Amino acid sequence: MHTEFEASVGDSVLIPNTTIMDFLHSFISGFGDYFSGTIILALTFSVASYFLIPFLFCDRSKNWENAPPGPVGWPILGNLPHLSNCLHEDFFNLAKIYGPLISLNLGLKPAIVISSPEMAVEVLKEKEGMFSSRTITETIRVISYDAHSIIFSPYGNRWKALRRILITELLSPKAFEQFEPLRTTQVHGVVKYLYLLSKSNTQVNIAEYAFTALANLVSNFVCSKNLFDNSKPEGKLMKERFWELIKMVGTPNFSDLIPILKPLDPQGLKRRANRVFGKLDAFYDKLIAERIAEKKQAQLHNTPYKKMDMLEVLLSYESNDKEHGLEKFSRSIVKGMLSEMFIAGTETTSSTVEWGMSEVLRNPRVYKKLVQELDHVIGKNRFMVESDIPNLTYLQAVVKELFRLHPSVPLIIPRRTNEACEVAGYHIPKHCIVYVNVWGMARDPKLWENPLEFKPERFIGSKVDVKGQDFNLLPFGTGRRSCVGWPLAHRMVHYYLAALLHAFEWESPPEILNDVGERVGLTIQKGKSLLSTPKPRLPASVYER
Repeated sequence: MHTEFEASVGDSVLIPNTTIMDFLHSFISGFGDYFSGTIILALTFSVASYFLIPFLFCDRSKNWENAPPGPVGWPILGNLPHLSNCLHEDFFNLAKIYGPLISLNLGLKPAIVISSPEMAVEVLKEKEGMFSSRTITETIRVISYDAHSIIFSPYGNRWKALRRILITELLSPKAFEQFEPLRTTQVHGVVKYLYLLSKSNTQVNIAEYAFTALANLVSNFVCSKNLFDNSKPEGKLMKERFWELIKMVGTPNFSDLIPILKPLDPQGLKRRANRVFGKLDAFYDKLIAERIAEKKQAQLHNTPYKKMDMLEVLLSYESNDKEHGLEKFSRSIVKGMLSEMFIAGTETTSSTVEWGMSEVLRNPRVYKKLVQELDHVIGKNRFMVESDIPNLTYLQAVVKELFRLHPSVPLIIPRRTNEACEVAGYHIPKHCIVYVNVWGMARDPKLWENPLEFKPERFIGSKVDVKGQDFNLLPFGTGRRSCVGWPLAHRMVHYYLAALLHAFEWESPPEILNDVGERVGLTIQKGKSLLSTPKPRLPASVYER
């Protein structure tokens, strides 16, 4: 649902979102099951008086003193009735009215939205220290074990220790190269399995097969073994659980934005998150228990234990940092990191591969040009390997355009101000929620010519990259809170996309291929899964080696 706006100078009237209004009506009506009408009336009057009296006497032309431009919201609810579940679209439309720096009140929480590279530079680079914290919601507390993971940990010693371990021991250039054979095994394994399915003219869900292979890549990184099988449903079930959690994380929660509602959990998001995540928590506990048992067996037989994967590094961590309680990592930290690796390392990348296949296949000009390059560089007598990527110039442009038009996280994972500060001369309060709309910037005609067109040629000869230095293209964020695992995600999108297009021709139903609808959570998935039939384009001997 798209929100309509009636804008005038200095103030605006926004049409309330009917979904939220229906929820409010049912929420208030639901109290009738528990309280009499007199108690409801008294409670409503008391709460309304508490919030409305200061509201009625405040300056109604802005959200707070010297706030950036933005629509002024309702009492208590703020701008929530004006927003849909597609916040990135709502913020994009608001930016057309109010400009690249917008102020909002989300319930009782102040928020700003950044919608231009210039504002992103000021917030994420020039004043990064003031914007280095995270906004932690009730759902995030569940999936991150109360913010005990690297993405959601507060900026401080724990976060620094986790980032240092990942960068120096697990994601260093040396470790990255050591894992290359494993990445090749996973990609080629998917291609060979799809070849077997192609013999029966079977239609496949591209994102699901990419997800299973990525989940095995992550599981080897985490615990040195494959945990999933393409022929069994476990990978599909895990993908569905991850998506359900990602969707809940991306849903505005009244309990977070209106604290008085927190004990009630009126949308049921925390209850649902606990129910879904309970199964994943048991999965992480099992991995840890198996590792501890393996090490005990090694000690009993007096044999050295040589695995140095992520689980081993976290469980073996020792430090002299007694002041901050970091001599060893707690079970919550270990499980928080496992959760983050599996969710962030699989769902976002597999979804990006699906978007990439969809865009290439529905643009015949791009498809023809890319396949010609693949055949020229690789030939037809072998599978693609990682070392081919630097020689595939058009592929690199295709992937940049893919990350531009379909960033996996449309609103960079929200930050929070550590202290009150100024941006562009406006006052930004302490603990303000900060959104950076990279999805919206990708659709800004002032930044990109024909922004809605999938046109890889815009990056041919361009020095613009996705590494966090070009603020009009930030799919992985930037600075100290950027995605630590971006080199792996970046490499795997290139690898899977090229390997699938080089090894097969694909036949997709036009109504699915051309449907660009979205499923929205913290990330954006293709609305209708891309179902396609693979047709081998290489000699049979290549697949059967």
